[in-house]
Amino acid sequence: MQEENQKIVAQESLEMTPYSWKVLWFVFFAWVFDAADGTIYALTLPIIREEFGLSLWQMGMVGSIFLGGAVIGSIILPYLADRKGRRWGMAGCIGLYSIFSGFTGIAQNFYHLALARFFTGSGTGGEWPIGAAYLSEVVPAKKRGFAMGLMQSGYPVGYFLAAAIFAGFVGLNLGWRGCYFILLIPAGMCFWVLMTLKESERWLKGREEAKLDRNKANVSFRELFKPEYRKFTIIGTLLHIFGGFYSWGLVLWFPSVLMLDFNIDKLTTSYITMFMWGIATIGYVVAGPLSDKIGRKPTLTIFVTSSLICVSFINYLKTIPGVPLSAIYVIAALIGCGMGAHTVLISYSSEIFPSHVRSLGLGLAVAVGKGTSMLAPFILGVIAQKYSVSAGVLVAVCIGWLMVPTIFTGPETAQKRLEDIITSPTIGQ
Repeated sequence: MQEENQKIVAQESLEMTPYSWKVLWFVFFAWVFDAADGTIYALTLPIIREEFGLSLWQMGMVGSIFLGGAVIGSIILPYLADRKGRRWGMAGCIGLYSIFSGFTGIAQNFYHLALARFFTGSGTGGEWPIGAAYLSEVVPAKKRGFAMGLMQSGYPVGYFLAAAIFAGFVGLNLGWRGCYFILLIPAGMCFWVLMTLKESERWLKGREEAKLDRNKANVSFRELFKPEYRKFTIIGTLLHIFGGFYSWGLVLWFPSVLMLDFNIDKLTTSYITMFMWGIATIGYVVAGPLSDKIGRKPTLTIFVTSSLICVSFINYLKTIPGVPLSAIYVIAALIGCGMGAHTVLISYSSEIFPSHVRSLGLGLAVAVGKGTSMLAPFILGVIAQKYSVSAGVLVAVCIGWLMVPTIFTGPETAQKRLEDIITSPTIGQ
């Protein structure tokens, strides 16, 4: 155990090491393909619906099945990662979603599609908490925000990759199925991970401690609700619940705001949305180093509050006839920047749990957040129906703003060693 402690101290005293960079680029590309899968599904769904003769009810059911798989994966796979290691956890997630994304390409009916999307969702659900836990444990304290920001920037990169894959296959009349066969590529990453990446020193230290304390080896959800960890579990869970509404409002409903409230045509809406994602890439990357410098709490406050002001302004603009397109692009840029809040969200929630239950704690927070935010489309739909889509987005961002008072109930984590944020006592005492 002394050897692991020495390695951890040495790791914290250095800049990013080649090993840290390997893990960072690994989780980055894993997140790229995760985002690419979801985007390709959204792009190909109209074609799949026509070929399979799916009803709107069946389309919605497949979406719910996918989310159900994501919730289950967010719990089970992080649990395994805390027991068997971060490498095996990530390899399992990537292998699961990659193989079943490929299975989508050979689906012949609704049942095949539902099965494929369930297991794809399970893999993607576990990836975020395990990847964030792995990264937070191998990156120096003063670089954790930077690393998480770069990881998060993989999502918009995946969005553009999916658009390119879709254009290449469907645009050239090669069929939609090939899009999913491309997503088998990440499965090859699993072998690379297991052959070249080392296990997290902090996780190894936790395993050594478990040999001295059998109770500590029995990781369970009960552990997260013991008095010494309960507060952090509640904070992390609330952050992901509010963050889920924030994401639904800004990402999924913004195109509808453009088309329904501002009467912008579909082609122009697609350009504005792509522009927003391009800026979001910058927002993700900038939020990380900024939070390393000034703290997680101030950075989250800045990004979420600016989004709230921006969405409030949108609700004002829709009452004015003839809003110039340039103003819409400015709003899209500000909303893209606001997505940087997710960098702080995942950074903070991966730091507040002790190493022996870090993946499990983060997985539970993500799972509850995903499960609760499934209510968001219904709630926002009711508001949009009665008032406007912009009003629904405003409500979502207001709920998202509750991340600010929530994070202020916990400790500041920027530039602190993980061991200094929360001290893990001997389990069972």
